Amino acid sequence: MERTGGRAERMSDRAPGAAVMEQVVRLQEAAPPRTALARAFGVTPLDDDARPWFAGAVGERRVGELLAGLPGGWRVFHALPVGSGEADVDHLVVGPGGVFVVNTKHHRGQRVWVGERALLVAGQKKPYLRNSDLEASRVRGVLARAGVAAPVSAVVALVGAREVTVRQQPRRVAVVRAETLVRWLTRRPSVLDAGTVAAVVRLVDDPATWRPVAYAAETEARFARIEREVRAAHLVRLGWCLAAALGILAVSLPLLPH
Repeated sequence: MERTGGRAERMSDRAPGAAVMEQVVRLQEAAPPRTALARAFGVTPLDDDARPWFAGAVGERRVGELLAGLPGGWRVFHALPVGSGEADVDHLVVGPGGVFVVNTKHHRGQRVWVGERALLVAGQKKPYLRNSDLEASRVRGVLARAGVAAPVSAVVALVGAREVTVRQQPRRVAVVRAETLVRWLTRRPSVLDAGTVAAVVRLVDDPATWRPVAYAAETEARFARIEREVRAAHLVRLGWCLAAALGILAVSLPLLPH
């Protein structure tokens, strides 16, 4: 359960994408409302600054849904505030195969290329490998300071990519499609016994382990409303496109030879 302006009772209460949803809500509440004409034509309600955050939230929520399918013996945490800045761990998975820091990246319809030292999206190099490795290092530090010995691995989970070409898997970060993430995790060799898994879970689930952040209980509801508005605008645009296509067809039919 979350409390407005307070700390979560347990970190396992954090919803997938909680941190980015908060950013979306904050930016949208500061943005001017759409005009009636904009709504009529299906202009997206998303502010320009909110769009990448919105895509990130959708991606993290999708990965959260997939990780919920892990079998017994595995635990999943989301949006863990790590470090002294604004960084957070998208998903932290604990199970027999170890501790996995999962960094979700949502690139709908894009081509992704993966090499030993680089990850490119639509031909542009992204810092995902370095950032994921850094997040895993931070989690290793959290465990080490608590005296818990467990291997920590970094994973990049790709959501919505049209094509993923893996020339060579990076040495320190695994890159997988989100749809294959659960299968990939459960196929890791067992390296942790049940007692160590439980110790890691207790540590991770304790809010005192992480950077203090304020939680707003209504964030998910506000984000869900924004998401509904985005979908509704998309349907309106589709309706206009269909109407335009039918109009062109109606004009063209009399001109066709009989």
